[in-house]
Amino acid sequence: MAFSDVLRNLRRKNDMTQEELAEALDMSPQAVSRWETGTAFPDSTVIRKLAYLFDVTTDYLLEVDPERVKRDVGNLILKTDEMNPQEAAQMLRDALKEYPRNKELIYALSRLLYYRIYSNNPDSEGAKDALWEARTLVEWLYEHTGSTGDLETLLRIYRDLGIPERGEELLKTLRNYNIQELRIELATGEDRIRRIQDYAYTLLTRLNWQVYTLSCEESLPAEQRISMLRQMFEASQTLMPDDPLSSRTWQATHIPFQLAQLYAVSGDREQAIHWLGVMYEASKNEAGVLNSPTFRGLPRKRNGRWHEDWMLKVLNTNRCFDDIRDDPRLISMREELEATLLEYGYPLP
Repeated sequence: MAFSDVLRNLRRKNDMTQEELAEALDMSPQAVSRWETGTAFPDSTVIRKLAYLFDVTTDYLLEVDPERVKRDVGNLILKTDEMNPQEAAQMLRDALKEYPRNKELIYALSRLLYYRIYSNNPDSEGAKDALWEARTLVEWLYEHTGSTGDLETLLRIYRDLGIPERGEELLKTLRNYNIQELRIELATGEDRIRRIQDYAYTLLTRLNWQVYTLSCEESLPAEQRISMLRQMFEASQTLMPDDPLSSRTWQATHIPFQLAQLYAVSGDREQAIHWLGVMYEASKNEAGVLNSPTFRGLPRKRNGRWHEDWMLKVLNTNRCFDDIRDDPRLISMREELEATLLEYGYPLP
């Protein structure tokens, strides 16, 4: 219902003539007549006076029903799912003329332009125009919502437009966001893969100590502790960078050590020896644990052969391995460790 009809119905409902309404508003009867015929529209001051006079809201006068708008917009957006993307985009643009700055419509149009039109076929006719239009819409959305989802989409759009520096400038202004994760959205090719790996490494490093501490909790069944440690070890081998400055060295020695102990105590001789072998191979790392982030900055000691010294002490004195200490494989490990330490002038423990 148009404003002219709403006004006419309210006037008649209150038994007022156009002249009486004009007098109440200190306006001319001609002005009221033009409003009711739809040839003119009152300004905001008069709208407020009319709302007060008839004891209604301004939304009622202007026929703004939030629930109806939400329902109509939702139905329209659902309808676009089954339409041709270009036709659906035009329908959403037309709807925005009726409902300016409606967040749901802007969100739907921006995602349709970026994901259905541009991303599905970036080389098609009109794809680039859709990308630029999506940029404008998503920039407005992010400014008004602060949504992480809108931010991620905006960063992808900057990347695809070839202006990742615009995204970097935006990231510099942010607080309370995971910048390392968001920066992934600006990268392509090998750089994107590297950033994903670096982020996965960061997450795993943060998580590992908590998992390691939990897996050492003696109140947990041994099977559960073994399962956690094995999953943690496999993840570290897959995601952690294979370089001497990472904490992968720590993962490669201490996790197998815990597993070897648990298997030895449970009576699984072969698994215990297997994980001691894994730990032994890791101990050959020239950089050693003293070069990992955990120990970075500490002075290097004893020619850097900390791993071999620790490993030899484990094999010689740890009571968990009493029943397998005479195994030829462990004897061979001990002999090679002793030879390495003597070669570097390291006193045997």
